[in-house]
Amino acid sequence: RYQAVIIAAALLAACRHPSPEQELVDKADPAASWISTLQMTGEKWIANSVPTSFVKTTWQSAREDLQQTAQDAADSKARPEVRDPLRRLIAETQGSGFSLLQATEVNDRPGAARQAGRLAELRKQFEAWKKSVGSP
Repeated sequence: RYQAVIIAAALLAACRHPSPEQELVDKADPAASWISTLQMTGEKWIANSVPTSFVKTTWQSAREDLQQTAQDAADSKARPEVRDPLRRLIAETQGSGFSLLQATEVNDRPGAARQAGRLAELRKQFEAWKKSVGSP
């Protein structure tokens, strides 16, 4: 009988659904990768390692995934104190990514460097947000 209770408790724990907050963190993971990718792309462009067309292609792909993450955050049932900071981070990343593209299109290396630095800061903020939700 005691073993049956333990097995039932273990099965119940295994069937638990993640919280809305954890689901949002999971859905936001691609955004973290894009923040880092955009930062690296900017740094590579500044160093003349990639062409402007690479920045443009990277931005176009990132923009689509970032829009999806923004939509996921808007639709999430997570608490506002979890959801709203993510929405702000995504909006700021979108702005910085677009500004990076604009800087590369006019060959503005100092402008691109500012955006790469901003993206590095946003990456740190994203990681802090993730930790504040309780994710590793």
